[in-house]
Amino acid sequence: MTVFEIFAVCSPGIEKVLAQEISVLGYKNKTTPGGVIFKANLKGLYLTNLWLRTATRILIKIGSFKALNFKELIDKASRYPWEIYFSHTNSLKIRVTCKHSKLYHSKAVAERLLAAIKTRLGRELFLTNDKEAPLLVARLNHNEVLLRVDSSGKDLFKRGYKVAPGTAPLRENLAAALVLLSNWDKASPIIDPFCGTGTIIIEAAMIAANMAPGLNRSFAFQNWKNYQKDLFEALVEAAQKKISPPSSPIYGFDWSEKAILASQQNAKAAGVAPWTSFKKQEVKHLKPPAPKGFIVTNPPFGKRIRETLIPLRTLARKLQKDFFAWHLTFIYPSKKVPIAFPFELKVLTSFSHGGQRVYVFKK
Repeated sequence: MTVFEIFAVCSPGIEKVLAQEISVLGYKNKTTPGGVIFKANLKGLYLTNLWLRTATRILIKIGSFKALNFKELIDKASRYPWEIYFSHTNSLKIRVTCKHSKLYHSKAVAERLLAAIKTRLGRELFLTNDKEAPLLVARLNHNEVLLRVDSSGKDLFKRGYKVAPGTAPLRENLAAALVLLSNWDKASPIIDPFCGTGTIIIEAAMIAANMAPGLNRSFAFQNWKNYQKDLFEALVEAAQKKISPPSSPIYGFDWSEKAILASQQNAKAAGVAPWTSFKKQEVKHLKPPAPKGFIVTNPPFGKRIRETLIPLRTLARKLQKDFFAWHLTFIYPSKKVPIAFPFELKVLTSFSHGGQRVYVFKK
């Protein structure tokens, strides 16, 4: 079976978390800015799309070559077996980045790559911005052309359970990264006191239940000519058999009744409703359900709570009084939290959330 060089894309800042996930699946890998590179066959490609919680998409390398002019680009790009990946479509997205190369105009490069693919396929094909269209990613660096095809389709953080959206939602893959960065033991209780629409709690429940995040969606590779339906369906069946009820209490709280209702609807859509508890409760009234546990949260900041630190300050007081023995992991849009916590906070990493750089703090 063919072995591919695979690039798992992620938000810059969580590469090490993604690399650990890939290692758990049994693949040696190396991190690079914005993702993780590893080698795998079609089984590995299917497995990583199905199981990776912190990846954005999975790209496979089609080839690389040097090109100093457009003729060379078209000639060399037309040699690859594009019929495997694009025989089912009449339109294509091509994303191009050019650095330190004689071919520096990304739109012109995309047009020539399309011409090369049309030559190989022997038929018409059109460029599009349609989100549902197959995606080719081209990177030109020092005249070296690297071509990758997207195997995922929709972004992998689109698990399919966000039926009730809310304000300032944390993407599913970033919520999963926070839970994994917290080193939650999956046996102690976990709480999100600012749960919003429930993303962190839902991701925690999926992790504790060993539920593959890609179970309820489709993937681009299912349209490829080399798609092995029996293999993929066997992997899906095996993943379903691995699901088991969590042993830990998993709680989400929020001051908003609307947020709690949204959380409950999303948890139901995700299939984790029986294992999660959502309750309307202000932070100042929280009581620890156990002597020790984990708090993982995306507290209100910025436009969500204009020029006020009341929610975070209230959380700090609760930690000093009632939750001192608990672990804490949260994000904040500054390298320094402007209020005093009753213990030292360590910055683990940072990533972009809603177009804003946020830092991951951990007790």
